[in-house]
Amino acid sequence: MQYRLNQITLLFVLFFGMMGIVELKAQKLDSDSLYVLARIAGNDNQNFALAAHYCEQALEQSPLNMDIKEFLGKCYMELGQFVKARITLLEVLQQSPARVDARHYLLNIETQDERYSSALCYANELLQFTPYAKTLWIKKIFLFRKMENEIEANRLIKRLYQVFPNDEDARRLYRDLMMEEAREMSQERDLMAAAKHYEAAIAVNNEDPELYLSLINTYEKLGNYDEAGKVAEMGSYYLPENKEIFKKRVGILEEQRQYGQAIELVKDRNEKYPSQENRDLLRYLKSQAARYQRSTEAYELYGQVYDSDPSNQEAFDYLLNTALARGYYGNAQELLSQALKSSPNNKQLLVKQLYLHELRNDRQGQRSTLEKLYTLYPNDTDIQYKRQKFEFEDARDQFQNKNYKPAIATFETLKNHEDYGYYSKQYLISIYLDQEEYAKAERLIEDLQRQYPEDERNVVRQVDLYMQMGDYERAYDLANLTYQRNPDNKEYEILYSDVSVMYLKYLIEKEHYELAKRIGYDLIMRDQKNELGYIYTINALLSMRQYNEAVAVINDALLQFPEARDFKLKLAGVLADADETDEAVAILKELKNDYPYNSLIRDSYIDQLFVKASKHEKEEEYLEAADIYVEILEIKPSDTLAAIKYANILIMEERYEDAMNIIDNALLYRKGHNELIFKKGVIYELQEEYELALQYYQMYIPDCHEIHIHRDRINNLKAKLLKNEFSIGYLRAVSDSTLFFMTNVATAEYVRYEDRNTYVARVNYAGRRTGVGWQGEVDWYHTFRNKTELFASAGIANQFFPRYKLMAMITQPIDKDWSAEIGARYFRLFDGRNLYALMAGLERRYERVVLNARGAIFYDGQFLYNNLQVQGNFFMENGRDRMFAMASFGTVPEFSQLDFQINTFLTFVNTMVGGGYVHHFNYRNKLTIMGNWYNFRVTETSYVNQYMLYLQLTTNF
Repeated sequence: MQYRLNQITLLFVLFFGMMGIVELKAQKLDSDSLYVLARIAGNDNQNFALAAHYCEQALEQSPLNMDIKEFLGKCYMELGQFVKARITLLEVLQQSPARVDARHYLLNIETQDERYSSALCYANELLQFTPYAKTLWIKKIFLFRKMENEIEANRLIKRLYQVFPNDEDARRLYRDLMMEEAREMSQERDLMAAAKHYEAAIAVNNEDPELYLSLINTYEKLGNYDEAGKVAEMGSYYLPENKEIFKKRVGILEEQRQYGQAIELVKDRNEKYPSQENRDLLRYLKSQAARYQRSTEAYELYGQVYDSDPSNQEAFDYLLNTALARGYYGNAQELLSQALKSSPNNKQLLVKQLYLHELRNDRQGQRSTLEKLYTLYPNDTDIQYKRQKFEFEDARDQFQNKNYKPAIATFETLKNHEDYGYYSKQYLISIYLDQEEYAKAERLIEDLQRQYPEDERNVVRQVDLYMQMGDYERAYDLANLTYQRNPDNKEYEILYSDVSVMYLKYLIEKEHYELAKRIGYDLIMRDQKNELGYIYTINALLSMRQYNEAVAVINDALLQFPEARDFKLKLAGVLADADETDEAVAILKELKNDYPYNSLIRDSYIDQLFVKASKHEKEEEYLEAADIYVEILEIKPSDTLAAIKYANILIMEERYEDAMNIIDNALLYRKGHNELIFKKGVIYELQEEYELALQYYQMYIPDCHEIHIHRDRINNLKAKLLKNEFSIGYLRAVSDSTLFFMTNVATAEYVRYEDRNTYVARVNYAGRRTGVGWQGEVDWYHTFRNKTELFASAGIANQFFPRYKLMAMITQPIDKDWSAEIGARYFRLFDGRNLYALMAGLERRYERVVLNARGAIFYDGQFLYNNLQVQGNFFMENGRDRMFAMASFGTVPEFSQLDFQINTFLTFVNTMVGGGYVHHFNYRNKLTIMGNWYNFRVTETSYVNQYMLYLQLTTNF
């Protein structure tokens, strides 16, 4: 008896030890919590190095979680690790091709990496998802311009304006394009086309005075004063207070000698806007009108004289000077053309021709006339000066248009010029920096420093050169040294602060945190109002996990910026990194109350609430976690993660109706949300409403890696909806002793599923040398609404099996993980004995493991018999296939397929070990295979082994 008790004790220790081992699985931080920490570190604290570390840890646990991998790609992007970011995000798209954020990140990466063609591909892909995303159109325009494909960029701007004619950004881009093209056409002397473009720009924005003035000037160059006057009249209508447009309108009327109309306009304006300027203009117009009346006759008389005698110099001079003064440029050109035919090298005529080209802003005419004058009179200093001035201005225009080759040639010739040398070198430095020819730029800067040692801008240029070269250390050293030598120079102070900030950013990106810390401390000591200096110093300290120092710097920053919510956010982030979640939540809650509409603060507060809730869940404080999720949903009702996590807690507590309400409410905000749809299917399945569960599962779109799992899930549900089941089984039992019969048992079974009831009919067939035994059985299962289960069974046989058998058992759930059972059995044996049994069991469920133990006591009217059995079921990833192992000890071989042995082997102490596997070929068919090894102690010194193999094939229909 003591031997039996020791074995029973050992089995219970093993059983409960297995449960303890399973419970240890939840001890380390799960991937969801690491993901939340990564988002806080990256989005809130801008510590993307730490965020990437969290993501990498999370992916070790959940390598197929594309949300985590996508955020890891973003972290790499923010850290400037473009190669790693690109590889990571491409893996995300390979698994989840429909993800939009990953494409946005890749678009930014390729743009920053200057791989504009690749960036353009991602922009095009994103436009397939959101064809009317204005920002993507603008991004494409930017990329085409970076690729110097102005034709395609301009085409897109026009297309953007057609798609979004009322959008301010589209209108602004279109207006700027029209103005730019108009200026280019003006330079190319295509003034009519320029006018058309200015008119198109005015149609987009009729309140821009620059457009009216440019169009008026264009028509004036064309000599079309009628159109110029109409534009000036329209400009005065839309901008009645604009003085420049009004003056243009009056000037055009004066040019057309319509003094009467001009005088009336000025009188009207003076009545509306009385001023001395208007009164002076009115007196001027009246005097000009009087002079015009007097001079008109003289101009016409000299014209008649010149027509009759083209050699009359007095008439020629009067007509030419008057035409130039009055703006009769066509008449002036005609006079000069005739005179130059007879005297093509006349210096005075060529100078007059140059002056006329200048009045008409005819750059090509100026160029050709200057070249001719310089060829004829190379030693004339005035001509030399005019030529050099023109060349400088022309090179400056070429520089602005990024036409560097001719600009460089001109600036190189002028870089030693007394008047233009200083500015030419500046332009050359800008060109060489833009072309990344740093050595040439540095030589020119050194020349300027030698020539102008007191010029502060030379130091600025030197620092800018180092910065553009990416040599932040030299840039910082120069700026720092210069500021130390000139502590009262404000420009050097600003330069030092700006360079320090850029150097700090660079050091943090390269993870040189110790040096960044030193530079940061120097900066905030000298410039206590440098907000970025505090931010980068704090980030460096956080990256080194020097939380106490970081808190001290943040508190210093708050003394300088007491209302700076960003530093309060940073403080909350530091406390969160230090795992002081409650303090972080308190700060964020105060910020949220102060700034209730700030989305960044709200999201940071929510993220910290998630962390806090996650801690409660790890400690199995589910009520506290649920309260936090409720608070999150009150702040942000559309937060699907909070809804899902809260629903999970309710599901765990088997509050399915409440969980369904939470999911339905979330779907009001995120209609058709994939995960919410799936969770609704899960709840229906748990409520055993399989048809509704199947409906929602079929709406769910799984990720690539879970397609086969989801297909199995759906097939499994379809199987549950099938009402009928049929199986056949075969058992073969052999022994190493003739004491035991070698027995074969065949079984045929039919099952019918009806709502809460299940009906089973079964026939067992056993064959021996002494004959054939049949047994018929019926089972009934019923599930009550409170989840209590009732099982009843009855059987009858002709031999080998018990003559009659009855059984009833009730299973009662204790909570979501535990359940207990109790029951009774009765056997009528063929030798006339009656066998009674009482049974009790306990079951513990885990995520993929079910453990149970059952004990039974039998009584035949004279003796007591017993059996104790433990079993573990281990479910595979698909949730259906399972592996099981069992062990038992007692005097009754407690296994339903061995009921035929109860007649003979009640008094033999036996132990058993066994196991098996259930495999689903598909959602209809499955195979069960099991093997058991019994050891019977037939005497004090002798034992018999029995080996059993059982196979069963099942199909649903």
